[in-house]
Amino acid sequence: MKTIKTISIALALVLFSGSAVKAQFNFFNAGIEDGMELFNAYATPWVKAFGTDLNGGWYNSAKPHKLGGFDITFTSSVTMIPEADRTMDLSKLTFNNLTVDPSGSTIAPTVAGSNKSGPDLTYIDNSTGTDVEITSFSSPQGSGLHYFPAPMIQAGVGLPKSTEIVLRYFPMMKIPSTNAKVGLWGVGLKHSVLQYFKKLDKLPMDVSVFAGYTSLSTTVAISVQPKDVLPSEYSENVNLVEYDLSDFQKQSVDVKTSGYNLSLIASTTLPVINVYGSLGYSNANTTVDILGPIPIPSLNIDDPLDPQPEVVDEGVQEIPGFEIENRSGLRTTIGLRLRLGVFSFHGDYTYDKYSVYTGGIGLSFR
Repeated sequence: MKTIKTISIALALVLFSGSAVKAQFNFFNAGIEDGMELFNAYATPWVKAFGTDLNGGWYNSAKPHKLGGFDITFTSSVTMIPEADRTMDLSKLTFNNLTVDPSGSTIAPTVAGSNKSGPDLTYIDNSTGTDVEITSFSSPQGSGLHYFPAPMIQAGVGLPKSTEIVLRYFPMMKIPSTNAKVGLWGVGLKHSVLQYFKKLDKLPMDVSVFAGYTSLSTTVAISVQPKDVLPSEYSENVNLVEYDLSDFQKQSVDVKTSGYNLSLIASTTLPVINVYGSLGYSNANTTVDILGPIPIPSLNIDDPLDPQPEVVDEGVQEIPGFEIENRSGLRTTIGLRLRLGVFSFHGDYTYDKYSVYTGGIGLSFR
């Protein structure tokens, strides 16, 4: 076997599921390209759901605050993952070396699927002209969770010209009982449209345009050693070259997810209960950076019938960002807002690739 430094996006799973890294080691057994192909199909439902959540919860009224007015609002969005995206067909994935037995079922769970392992996959190397089986493993089990929640705390402040700025912020903090740190920030602007149409000022409604951007950063400290990936009879005799085993404890995964949306918002202006809605465009993407050498199995060309583990001498350096997901599309929302004095309560439904349900409570002045 050779141990090589690579960007294996399988490690990003710990950022979305909180699962132990060891539970996802079979991605490494697929090699670099096949491992990424498998992970993309496996993780896409949660990545889509997370990006959808980031673009939600920005507003519950089209009316900007008056100058100096403000609110503090807590919201939580929950994205529902449909049945069709809870499984994947392994036979439809483009693998270079992985094969799945076509005589049995080729349907495997995605990360949003059942917590049962999928069909067995076999990694066969043919680089020497002869098929050599490197390893065989089951496709990973799902989380059993068909939804993805995302709580947010934000504040809106009224500016001149019927404009409001909305801010989201969460300082980089360690998540209890994990090796992960998470931080979030976002900024949005709401601007009244009806102020430019004086004849419509008397209508019992407000119309505004909104633009918002959210960025979430996560760093996870990991330790993936050869003994965790390579067969036990090889891992004790690794040729470390410039490495020793401690180098495999200086690894981390940095993940950045960002989302933005542009929307036209409308809401009624009744005293207590109001309806609001929007139509807009949203986009979200996720990138991963890997720091440190990551061991994965591959064929030792010197002796294909008796492979031995090695570590490629490439030094320890950052791998450039790899895009896991890039998605965009139309987003529509319809909701209801109840205001009781300075307190407000709201709930809405959004369709944006997936269905999203959002609820929240706010404290608002002016």
